[in-house]
Amino acid sequence: MDKVNDIYVRAYTLQLDAKRREKHRTNEPRWCNHALVWDAESKITPDQTLTFGFWRFCELQNREYVALEEGIFHENSLSAEELAILRNFARKQKAETVEGGCDRIRLYSRSTFIDEVLGLSIQAHAYIANFQASFDLSRICVAWETAQNGGWSLILSQWKNPKTKKLQANKFFPRIVIKALNSKTAITHSTRAPMSERSRKTNKAKLWPRARFLDVRTLLWALRNRSYSLESACRELKTAHQKIDHTPTGKVTVDEIEYARNDVACTVDLLNAVKQEFDLHPIAPGPDRMFSPASVAKSYLNELNILHPSEKV
Repeated sequence: MDKVNDIYVRAYTLQLDAKRREKHRTNEPRWCNHALVWDAESKITPDQTLTFGFWRFCELQNREYVALEEGIFHENSLSAEELAILRNFARKQKAETVEGGCDRIRLYSRSTFIDEVLGLSIQAHAYIANFQASFDLSRICVAWETAQNGGWSLILSQWKNPKTKKLQANKFFPRIVIKALNSKTAITHSTRAPMSERSRKTNKAKLWPRARFLDVRTLLWALRNRSYSLESACRELKTAHQKIDHTPTGKVTVDEIEYARNDVACTVDLLNAVKQEFDLHPIAPGPDRMFSPASVAKSYLNELNILHPSEKV
């Protein structure tokens, strides 16, 4: 038998200088002051095109998100009968908002929702929060192209070229780029589109801020290494609202409206529950930077100033 020798290695740690430590920090707050929480419903046909959806614009108060505004958005081409059902619901029901918030449910077309809710939320540096965000984002786009990173570039706003009479992507509104990594995670970001034409004096234009997308399902997976549905997550975290046992029909009915509204209420509750759990971790990156359990582990290594081997050698 070959002789086995013990090997002894001397090791020591180095204190990172301030500039190197700051490489792992960003100027963004972990939690945005506001969050747009929304959910889209679709037809049950193979194309799964948008029918309508609900949204709540929330503000961070006393460490949890509370709704200031609530609204419904709908596909522009809904029939007059379907639109009347939505309008009647919005008129008769009171918005589920906190004191001082808007008590009226707003009703917007898809295009108005994009401009006046999603667009303003991006400018307000709010989280764009969903449960399974990729599906919802793809429902509200009007066209798509292949992105440079191999994912999908979603076009949310178009205009008609007066010369060609054809619809073209609005260059003054950001696109959303989604690249799926696996069944639980997708890297999502918005483009920095110009907000107007270039100034003649400076030859520059103000750019849209980069949106911060937060998929609550992905964050749960990163924290717990388990894949949840909205129903199972609400049940396990014991949220105030629980998912309604309902089979979607793809139509615009009162039952479908109440089901969609409850889903958004569940997502807000779930967001607050997951926030409490995430805040127990003393790590710098925000929840929108957690893409897997490895993201949490890597953040801990950064906090401990443990360098990756490729940085040390």
